Amino acid sequence: MLLYRVIDMVMDRFHADAIVCQCGADGIAGDPEASFNLTPQALIHCTRRLLGLQKPLVLLGGGGYNFANSARCWTAITGSILGKSLHDDIPDDDQYFTWYGSGYELKVDSGNMRNYNDITYIKNVLSTVQANLSHLVKDSSKLQSGPK
Repeated sequence: MLLYRVIDMVMDRFHADAIVCQCGADGIAGDPEASFNLTPQALIHCTRRLLGLQKPLVLLGGGGYNFANSARCWTAITGSILGKSLHDDIPDDDQYFTWYGSGYELKVDSGNMRNYNDITYIKNVLSTVQANLSHLVKDSSKLQSGPK
């Protein structure tokens, strides 16, 4: 999986003691500001991979301009992290229940956009990420603390 390879490259480069991950929901299918086709399950895969690194992890919500799908996404991620199986039905006694129509479910289906990411493109992305990482400071002791 492309994401796992990028995470591994970043971890190999920085040897992080802790991780902060911003779980932007603007990549979720149905977001009016994005052109991705992800489901919350994709971000769950990411968070599971990060949890598997056995490092302190801070997960932040962010992005997401389809508010109902953003809430669905962050709820699914939270449930996954806690090892909880969540009911798919949105509780109908919530004041925001109508926001979750028409299916009134937790799940978000992927959209119907065509995937144009062929193997050549993916290899190019990985190569670019690797090249960009090689230009970044590896040893945090070499970072300046700011203007004096």
